[in-house]
Amino acid sequence: MVAKSAKRSPKKKDSKERNWTQIGMVIFGVLFAFLMVASYGIPAMSAFRSVDPGDSVLVEYTILDNDGKPVITTSQKVMENTLKQGDLAFLTNPLSLTGGANASSYVEGVPVALGEGQGKFALLSPEMEAMNDGVVGMHERKTKRVSISDLPIIQTFDAESTGKLGMNFSRIQVGDRFPIQMTIADEPTIFTDPNSSISYLRLGTVTEKNNDNMTVNFDYAYADVTVMQITKI
Repeated sequence: MVAKSAKRSPKKKDSKERNWTQIGMVIFGVLFAFLMVASYGIPAMSAFRSVDPGDSVLVEYTILDNDGKPVITTSQKVMENTLKQGDLAFLTNPLSLTGGANASSYVEGVPVALGEGQGKFALLSPEMEAMNDGVVGMHERKTKRVSISDLPIIQTFDAESTGKLGMNFSRIQVGDRFPIQMTIADEPTIFTDPNSSISYLRLGTVTEKNNDNMTVNFDYAYADVTVMQITKI
């Protein structure tokens, strides 16, 4: 008779080894899930954070005149589209605001591209304060249109003064816009020396014109503000 081979019983896996393997898999799964949630949750968490008074806020913005045309913007696309329409808008950098704060000075000179160099565009204290107030309560990545209209900034030009600015009075029409250097204290005054260190740029719109004079408005209506970053106090 042929002896039957002994039946081999399956080797039992050590229970301690199995438990550690299971624990390791659970830890890996929990860690993976946490990282996935965190990667999506961080932007989501910032959406719940809003601007409180005193917070430092970095914004992108576009200032619009009374006809809704861009004047100064952080958006390359907005600037290029305005140029394609035969008009002018200055390109600038993101702006730092303080939630609900008063302006520290009457003029905030912000850098703008000017040919191959840079100039300073004047944001006035009522405009800065309107934006400071406007961002309170906003969340990151949110956009809001803020009214920045204050008292009109009106200048009157005759043919002679227009010529000194390098423009042809007879060719200018109502609705035309042009930039000008201004000295700005408590009340803006026209300044024609571009080499002066105290002059700032503003973009004006011709609102009235007759045979002798034209009226130019240098105030603006709105700011489209997008909150990019909030730094809590």
